[in-house]
Amino acid sequence: MTSHRTLYVSRQSVWFAAVDAQAQVHNLVIDPVPLPLLCFFNSSQMGCETCIIGSIVNFIVSMITMFLLWGVYFRPYAVRPHVDDAALATFDLLPVPNATHAHTLRYDLTLNVTFFNDHRIYGIRFDHLTAGIYYNGTKLGPSDETLPSFKLHTRRHRTVYPALQGKVRNVSTAMVEAFTRERAQGQFNIDVRVKTTLTYRWWPDVSTYYREYDCWLQFMPPPGNGTPAVTGGIKCGKGK
Repeated sequence: MTSHRTLYVSRQSVWFAAVDAQAQVHNLVIDPVPLPLLCFFNSSQMGCETCIIGSIVNFIVSMITMFLLWGVYFRPYAVRPHVDDAALATFDLLPVPNATHAHTLRYDLTLNVTFFNDHRIYGIRFDHLTAGIYYNGTKLGPSDETLPSFKLHTRRHRTVYPALQGKVRNVSTAMVEAFTRERAQGQFNIDVRVKTTLTYRWWPDVSTYYREYDCWLQFMPPPGNGTPAVTGGIKCGKGK
């Protein structure tokens, strides 16, 4: 009986000793390293990095969204005038008296140019509106004709009426050759260049764009009896 009790006590002592040793090892290993505090710092660093990455992603998404909105609502490239009707009353090349190889080009062109605002939300302001005539890449006349400024509300149109008249003295040899060639072919190619600034107001921002439009017109040579050569239904292309 005593031997069994002694054996039981010995085994119990050994078990307690093992538990105590394990507890000491646990204290030596665990206590010097504050795992909860370490995990807290690690989680804070990870959260900060995630916050920075999220901010960058949100900024990029916001910029892309603003660009798409600009492309949908602010479309200065989509605003193009139309030439409804154009009449070329005079387009003559006359030699200069008492001068060798000198010519004067006379021109008289009137046209109706229509602007249309297809936006459903924003109006457009048209300022610094001018029109000039070009032939064979050369501007005719000293200056462009200035047209009145105006504002187009949503889904509205406005028509302006440039009248380009004048004469050019001592035209170049290249222009004389182009005039002679196109008159023989029965078709003159004349460029009317329209310049303007488009202003969009989106509170508190104001955006202004400079635009040039080339309206290429093709006319038969005017008969010279007072009846003009006419054309129309021309959509102007964007120059700048």
